[in-house]
Amino acid sequence: MSGRRRGRGEFGGRHEFDVDARGTVRARNSDAARTGRVSPSPRGVAVRPADGAEVRRRENAGLRVAPSSRGRRRRGGIAAAALLGVVASVLLPVVAAPEPARAASCATSSGSPVIEAASWGQQRMGAERAWPRTRGDVVVAVIDTGVSANSASLQGAVLPGTDLAGGTGDVDCYGRGTFIGSLIAGRPVDGTDFVGVAPAATILPVRVTSNPDDYSLAAALPGLLAQGIQAAVAGGARVIAIPLTSATTSPELEQAVQAAVAADVVVVAAASAPTTDAAAYPAALDGVLSVAPLDQKGAADPAKLGAAPDLAAPSSGLVGAVPDGAGHVTGDEPDLAVAYAAGSAALVRAEFPALTAAEVGARLMATADASTAPLAKDAESDPSLGHGVVDPVAAVSRLDPEKVVTASGATPTLNLPPEPDERPSDMALMIGMGLLALVAATLGPLLGLVAVRRRRESAAAE
Repeated sequence: MSGRRRGRGEFGGRHEFDVDARGTVRARNSDAARTGRVSPSPRGVAVRPADGAEVRRRENAGLRVAPSSRGRRRRGGIAAAALLGVVASVLLPVVAAPEPARAASCATSSGSPVIEAASWGQQRMGAERAWPRTRGDVVVAVIDTGVSANSASLQGAVLPGTDLAGGTGDVDCYGRGTFIGSLIAGRPVDGTDFVGVAPAATILPVRVTSNPDDYSLAAALPGLLAQGIQAAVAGGARVIAIPLTSATTSPELEQAVQAAVAADVVVVAAASAPTTDAAAYPAALDGVLSVAPLDQKGAADPAKLGAAPDLAAPSSGLVGAVPDGAGHVTGDEPDLAVAYAAGSAALVRAEFPALTAAEVGARLMATADASTAPLAKDAESDPSLGHGVVDPVAAVSRLDPEKVVTASGATPTLNLPPEPDERPSDMALMIGMGLLALVAATLGPLLGLVAVRRRRESAAAE
């Protein structure tokens, strides 16, 4: 058992011991070199030095040196010094140790000011009216640049997640993933009206890139999105939000979407085209809820969309959280529309847990705020808005018209009482009037004769 051992001394100092083949122990860096012989001990290795002190090595604490009589005298001196230290600490002023410096944030938006007012998009959603029914307590994955767990609006709301390049996804140097995550699940914070659509949702961050503006990302993006969707499903997400759009698809991406749909996960993706005249994947794939952007002036130009939209949601002039601290920034990107749609899907999933992913999407479309403009011939939805602007309140509170009809079994009819037969009363009136006419016809001449006779009698008497 020759070799070097390390242990902690009586007062916390570190010690190194050399143990030779004969069991002789020499303390290399203790206060005084001790030499002894190793003997077995029930709780480890006991070392008995030449001066009678005992060195015991416990299996869970390393080598420990028990001092000799000379060591006990030293301990008495140290105890006195400790007592003087206590007295000095009472009499002398205490100087607080400086706090360790925090590591600088990698996000350029760190230190942004707090924005007190809610954005027009948050007001347009009005999700707080749905919270008495549900606050969206489900897991929502955000496949983008990561979602920071250090944001004040997302404290306790972000899982570690994953980074496809290795590590966790709960750090966001770019900021967009955190912005979207806060629109979905931002918690109420004092000093601001900002809050997410589903403030009880949990965010599962999946980082596929740290810079979505990197043009070299385009070729690898379909594969990265496929891996991100797989990671989100494996992480237990019930809703997946994908703001990233690819101009091309791949067999891997299509298979990942199909697997997510088969796993009963709602996949929400941006419909905006990444480049002019390009398609938008995965929004253009079957089973994906495609979301078009909306600003205060109205819907987007259909020519700027890369997929037929199912829904629309606010995407410009929005307020969202920054990765570090309590500040906010404004966002104006068409891809941000996925946030409000994904948050609304979380509310529906929490309120109606028995609904499948397809039924959740159908409910969001059926309760959307539809356009009042007439549709083109044979068109099922508006080319700019889809079935309408997502309405989280209606999605969790409105009755399904189709289910109301099928529950009754048939279209309800109003049973009115039969109309009364008025012919008898009419006939009686006619008979009465006829009798009066007959009486008048009979009595009229008689009354006339009586009147003439009375006038003659009066004349004769005169």
